[in-house]
Order: sequence, then structure tokens, then C-alpha cells
Amino acid sequence: MSSNQLKRIRRLTQRDATWLCCTRRAYLWITPKDGGSSYRPYATLVMDQDREVTRKIRVHGDEPPAPDQVLEVLHKAILKPTIGSGGRGRPTLILLQDAEMAQALAPRLAEIGVRCEHRTSLPLMDTWFPRVTQGSLKAQDPTPGLMSVPGITEPMLRDLFAAAANYYRQAPWRWIENWEPIELRYPAKDSPCYALVLGSGGEYFGLSLYESLDDLRVVLSHHDPDQTHELIPWMSVIFEEATVMAFEDLDALEKYGWPVASEKAYPWVFRTVPHSDPQLPGASDLALLAAAMRVLPIFVTDCLKTNRGRPCRAGAIYALSGVHGGQDIALSYPVSLIDPEEKALEEYIEDWHWDEPSHEFARQVGKFLFAFMDHLATTGLAESTLRKHESNCWAIGLLESQYGSHDTFSPQIFTGGPSFLYEFKRKFSDAKYAVRSYQATWRKLDRYARSVLEETAS
Repeated sequence: MSSNQLKRIRRLTQRDATWLCCTRRAYLWITPKDGGSSYRPYATLVMDQDREVTRKIRVHGDEPPAPDQVLEVLHKAILKPTIGSGGRGRPTLILLQDAEMAQALAPRLAEIGVRCEHRTSLPLMDTWFPRVTQGSLKAQDPTPGLMSVPGITEPMLRDLFAAAANYYRQAPWRWIENWEPIELRYPAKDSPCYALVLGSGGEYFGLSLYESLDDLRVVLSHHDPDQTHELIPWMSVIFEEATVMAFEDLDALEKYGWPVASEKAYPWVFRTVPHSDPQLPGASDLALLAAAMRVLPIFVTDCLKTNRGRPCRAGAIYALSGVHGGQDIALSYPVSLIDPEEKALEEYIEDWHWDEPSHEFARQVGKFLFAFMDHLATTGLAESTLRKHESNCWAIGLLESQYGSHDTFSPQIFTGGPSFLYEFKRKFSDAKYAVRSYQATWRKLDRYARSVLEETAS
């Protein structure tokens, strides 16, 4: 700065005020026009501590500004301050958090009669710097990061990032498809959740966790995962570029030196609930994700990988140290996605159908007969009598499916019986006691079907 400019500044009114000056990475991204990688620029913010107003802000490049550049920002804060910040004038004291910068600027600021001192902490800057460097000077709260999760600690996030970096490097998606779930129990005696290793499709790389088999069935039985995921709760870590991360977490990552496997392997962690925007997981959720990412690559490569590259049946328990407090995590594969009731139904009707339409009809018949048998169980019949009715119900279902000539199911097909007496005698038994038992079941089924039809009509 020329001597004339210094004289101009010294002539300005000096107020009994303390300003804060801070240079950090801004809470915004710059994307070069030449197609280069996006980056977070450095920014210098000058604030009036007492009035809590911004005197000046300047965005620099990808490298930290030199002392002369910061001094120029301070001069601008004196000569051309932000509108509404109090007009031109000098403070008596400027505080900087960077000790080397304070040492370099102290003699230069003394030339204009302003003291410069170093402070280890500037709490007001911690609050305002993120807000005013998001691309505007408006005071907006930034998107919260994992550091803001209640109960979270720096060692827990260090463990999460280390587990994520190792998971990405090991690339377990090379050995298992993204529709093949693995059961997790963390701790080992806890209730299970279900993991899908993402990446075999080449679109997303990471891990998703689901709370129940029912939720997992919903996801795997639909063709549009994005639409399906709106219906169920789930949690995921997806590896992406740094631009998906909360700035708070990027600052913490730089401050504490958390590991990241590559420029495209920043762990974006989120949790969803039905019909809502993504949320931050809780501290226990993050511990579960970290534990899962620690052991899944080992489990997949050691237990599931075969010479042909296909998974095999396996189970293992791993001990976890550090922030996990000696907890164990148990994994098992494969996971049966067949609902027990559905499995029982399919086994029951296995001999009743021969193509897709007959299969669907048999399913409807089987479900109705299951409901009928549940009804019989509430009527106080003896166990031996119930077993006879159950045996007859299977015969009725088979005969109705094979000889009933119905395209669609209705309870009405069981009214007006007993039916298929000739077929029953030929296929099952022509003994009088067997036929009478079969007829007795039909009559009870007839009454039950009529009651269902009446209830439906009303």
C-alpha cells in the first residue's frame, strides 16, 4: 500500500472497537470452467466483534492467502466496509486465530495505529464463518454434519472414516451381488438387521442396512428402488466426491486427519424414514455402520468367496476393539427372504398348480383354507378331529384346483358342497368313514364360506 493510502487510513476516525479476522476454507464449492475438479476456496472474513456484523469478506483460491492479501482485505474493511456495518473507520484492536498471520501483520497494522493480537479460539467466528461463506452474505445455518449428532465423539467418527476407507479399498462388491443380503447382529446377541453390499452394478458403491426382512422384501421385489425406498426406513453409506459432504465434517476431516481412500470415496452417510427427507443417523447407527464396514470385507472374502467366485453358506463372529468397547458382531449368509407363512402356503399348494394362472388360483384357495382351519381351531374341536379336517382341507384344495374349472377365486366356490365325491374316492379313499369325514369337512366349509360372503356383503 502506498504512503498516500496509509495516510488516508490514518486520517479516518478510530473507534474503540475490536474486530475479528479469520481465514478458513469457505462453505461453498468452486467448479472450474475448464472442467477441473471442484474445490473449496479459502475465504477471509472480517467482523466487528461487539456489533456482530460483517465488515468484509473475500473469497480467494484453492491456496491459503498470503499476509499481503489478508492485509488488503483488512484495509478494504476499513475503507469500503459492507453496507450496514458501521461505515468507514479504524478499530483499536484486530484479533486473528492464525498465530503466524498475526505475527506477520502486527507491524503492518501498527503503521495505521491498530493493534494486532493472536487468539487461539474465536467462538464468534466459529458461529458466523460457516453462515456467511455459503455463497452470500446472509446469515444462514449450514447443513449439519455428523459432528453435530448427539452423543457422537471424534474417536467414533475417526473409527467410522477409517472403516469406510478400508471398506472402499477392499471393494467387497467384487464378490457379492447387491441383491444378496447378509444378516448382521451388533452386538452379536442383539436383534438382526440386514446388509446389502452396493457396487456390483457399477452405479453406487457402499452399503445399505435394513431393519427387517419385511423391509428388505419390499426393496428386492420392486423394479424401482428409488420409489420403493420412500416406503421404508433404511440407512446407507455411499462413496462419493467431497461435494456431497457437510462442510462441518470436511472441516473436521481436515482438522483431525481422518482417512479417505480416494477423491471419489468420501463416505456420505444418511438415514431415511418413510415420506421424509434424508436425516443424520444417530450415534448408535454410526457405530453399527462402522462395525459393519470393519468386518464385511473380511467376511465376504474369507467366508463367502469360493474358487468360482460365488458365495457359499457361512457364519462368523468378530470381536471389535477401540470405540466399540469389546463388542462382538455376528454375520451370516445366506438370508432367506421367503416369509414363513408364504413358505408354508407354497409348500401346501405345491401339487395344486401347473402354470402361473393356476398357481395364483391355488394360492387364493390355500389362503382361504388356512383361514378356515384357523377358524376351526377356535371352535373347541378335539385335536384328532382337527387333524382329520386339516387332511380333508388339503384334499378339497387339490380337487378344487384340478377339477373345479374356475378361473378366479371366490368363497362361493365352496358353497353347495360336498363336491368331487367321485374324484375323492378315486384319488384318496372310498372307505365309508373317509367319505363321511370328507363330507363333514365340506359342510363346515360351506357354512364358513357363506358367513364370509355375508360379512363381505354387509
